Amino acid sequence: MSLVESAQIALDAHGIASVITNDNATGLPSSPMTLAVRADADFDRALAVLRDLQRTPPRPWWEATWAPRALLLILVMLVVALCGIMIFG
Repeated sequence: MSLVESAQIALDAHGIASVITNDNATGLPSSPMTLAVRADADFDRALAVLRDLQRTPPRPWWEATWAPRALLLILVMLVVALCGIMIFG
């Protein structure tokens, strides 16, 4: 739903009138949303605008906000385990 709405915002920003169909039934898997250009004359320009849109690539896991804390926790657990082995082993 957000992808279709983002495409509509991009078209609106370029002055291309569009409409989203099946807007109320998007919760159902059998009723996808569609984006239609209102004027046939704007179709080629709309296609060019939508082709220029870029998707944000997914970030690697090590760049996630939780990654440094998780790695620190694993390091602390390893140190505690090694200390326990040295003291009790």
